[in-house]
Amino acid sequence: MYAVFVLERPRRFTIRSLFAAACGFISAGLGAQTPSPRYFSWDVRWTGSWETQGTLVNRGDIRVQLPWQDLSLRTQLISTSLARLPPEEAWELGTAAIAGGLYHAPSGSRLLYGILDTWGLSARIRRPWSRALPLVEYHKPSMSDLKTEPSSTKEPETYLYLRSPPWGIGRGFVSARMTHDHYLAYTGGVEAQFDTKRKLQVEGFYTGQTLPPRNTEAWFSRSPPLPERDMRLYALGMVYTGPFLGIASDWAYSNTAAYGRDLYGNLGLRVGNRPWRVSVAVDGAGNRFVGSDGFAPGAGFRLGGRLEYYGKKGRFFRFGATLRGGELGGPFERSSSSLYYRFPAAAGILPLKLSRVSLGLVRNATDISAIEDRYEALAGLVWGPLGLVVSGNLRVISAATERPLPFPIPEASADCGSAALSGELSYRIGVVQFRAKLGYTARKAKEGVWDTSWYASLRGKPGRLSLTIASPELPLIWTYRLTWRLEHQGSSKGLFSRPPRSP
Repeated sequence: MYAVFVLERPRRFTIRSLFAAACGFISAGLGAQTPSPRYFSWDVRWTGSWETQGTLVNRGDIRVQLPWQDLSLRTQLISTSLARLPPEEAWELGTAAIAGGLYHAPSGSRLLYGILDTWGLSARIRRPWSRALPLVEYHKPSMSDLKTEPSSTKEPETYLYLRSPPWGIGRGFVSARMTHDHYLAYTGGVEAQFDTKRKLQVEGFYTGQTLPPRNTEAWFSRSPPLPERDMRLYALGMVYTGPFLGIASDWAYSNTAAYGRDLYGNLGLRVGNRPWRVSVAVDGAGNRFVGSDGFAPGAGFRLGGRLEYYGKKGRFFRFGATLRGGELGGPFERSSSSLYYRFPAAAGILPLKLSRVSLGLVRNATDISAIEDRYEALAGLVWGPLGLVVSGNLRVISAATERPLPFPIPEASADCGSAALSGELSYRIGVVQFRAKLGYTARKAKEGVWDTSWYASLRGKPGRLSLTIASPELPLIWTYRLTWRLEHQGSSKGLFSRPPRSP
């Protein structure tokens, strides 16, 4: 990825006008705030990694706290290159990216440029089937920030987020995203904080873009070729959270030329909080729905829930299940369920104690001639500073003449595809941590494979240094990975202060 600070003008406004609006919007609520100390403070971070193939990743992150109105500046440089190449060739090959931002801490307002991570409403309506079930707990407010890892698929964007000062119990927010090819996306909404435990947020989203043409090389492809076409997407989301009740819902409508119009919607409900909490959710999409990234995820319908219990001394229990079908009213073709239990952190009589156990069941029956079931189990044990995790999984392939149940119940034609068993031992002493893992995978009609890995890390006030040595096919293939993180904080306190008066 090659990125430079070239900000093109969008169709209706300029970056200068956005920045001016941001400063005016932020300064509107600063009059009643306590002035910041008149000195700079900074935070310099250097993280990176080196892998066996010679891939070298570096990220420099400088954050400067300005002595005016709680503003801070951030500059970030991420580069990915082969270790044998000089830095100037890395830039020419497009493996470096620059990003920067201006932040206002009290309101969360920000002006960013770079490769972004985005979450909230626009992320939930983007490829929903690759995301978790939309429970109330997963409905985060819309926001973007600079991505801290290199990306070869994303383009740099300009992002402006403005959040107003409180107006009684409520406040408003707006945001705009723009790419180099003038793709624009807008988000706006209001939030009301009734008390420390009750909050309501309503937000809307709009984007319009021109999708590139889609060509089909195969003669009998399911996806027909499409010309260049305009797409419009409208979405509305609502989240209410309280001590005993939570409700969340998103609705999106897409209109794509030469393709069609369709909807996506989800609804989540949470009852209780602690010690018991029950969450359920349902979502569905039409076949012609297009998400916020211009990709059509396809029709689908999904429902599921989760039961949780929070006990004393760290005791925790969770059971969850999800069913998914190809369309509303159709049969369910996929399912996943899991059970997790964490034992209380109480001193036991025996030195070796169970810390946690988990079970997982997954079925994919979209093709009844090749039904895939997976069974997973894990157990964690502790003995003083030693920790041991034993895990195993079984993959079964079967066939059926008619639509089977969506749960992984073994069929008569079940045949073991693979089975794996592994154990991981960890030890921590002070700032040093060690982990060692050994596993074996048996495969049908193929030779079994041993795998192993060793991990060591050193953590301290300056940062962290870790080394991982792994062999996915023992002893034929070996990989090495060295990662580091260094951080330094400082300030210019006293530089702007007035000298003491003489007596």
